[in-house]
Amino acid sequence: MSTTIPHLLEPYLSLPEETSLIVLSSILGASTNWLLLRYLHSYLKSSPSPSPSVPPPNTTEPETALLLVSFLRDYSFFQQSLSKLSLDLDSEARKGRFGFIDGLGGLYLPSSSTTPAVGQGRRTIQNGNDLKSVQKAVEDGIAALSQQGGKKRQVVLVIDQPDFLVASSSSTAAGENPAQRVRDMILDLREKVHSCVITVSADDPLIHPSPTPTPLETNHSWFVLSLLHEADMLCALRLLDTGTAKDVSGVVRITNSQESKKEDREYLYKVGGHGGVKVFERGQ
Repeated sequence: MSTTIPHLLEPYLSLPEETSLIVLSSILGASTNWLLLRYLHSYLKSSPSPSPSVPPPNTTEPETALLLVSFLRDYSFFQQSLSKLSLDLDSEARKGRFGFIDGLGGLYLPSSSTTPAVGQGRRTIQNGNDLKSVQKAVEDGIAALSQQGGKKRQVVLVIDQPDFLVASSSSTAAGENPAQRVRDMILDLREKVHSCVITVSADDPLIHPSPTPTPLETNHSWFVLSLLHEADMLCALRLLDTGTAKDVSGVVRITNSQESKKEDREYLYKVGGHGGVKVFERGQ
């Protein structure tokens, strides 16, 4: 099993066009973790040493930096998982190419008037219940990466499980829907970055709620469906229709917008130990 990028996914993991939105959806039993890690690896992997016979790359092309905002997982998860893929997040942060914002801690930890001591490139949202504070923290992270060290960089924004933020937010006094407010925040943030990758949960009961849905179900369904309609590419993970199989963990369905030149594909995948994953076509 490959601990880097499965070759079948390479065309879909390359740096997307400017303003692109990529959505990775999961269901219970088919997590996007392994796929998200490969997106991070693809965007942050070091360029190979140039060959003497190959002309140097165009130095006017801006370097790519990545800002990861997670509302469900902490920095240690990504640090340890990506180390298995031979990627050192601390090193990338020191180079000014990676930043991490802990959105989960800000949702439930007591608010603090002082900024906690965190590693280089890492921030913690101080008041996750205030969407203006969340947006300000992300905008500050984008600005820091864009011009750090005097280098101009194109920033890719990765938001891990913003649907968790929707679920933990409440309507305003003016009756504003939390799903609408989080979506509007994401639209504002997308204007400040090169492209955006978002992970969400898309279990059927959440997307197609009951005839008498709760506000949580209604908000989640509206939020996720709005992202899916806006996406330039959707990578939807699910289990096999026939049930579990020893040699298959699930199915990844890749759907592109009509403007895209990439083909829609459906692959099987098997997640192994030590961060390895195998992606293959049916019948292989």
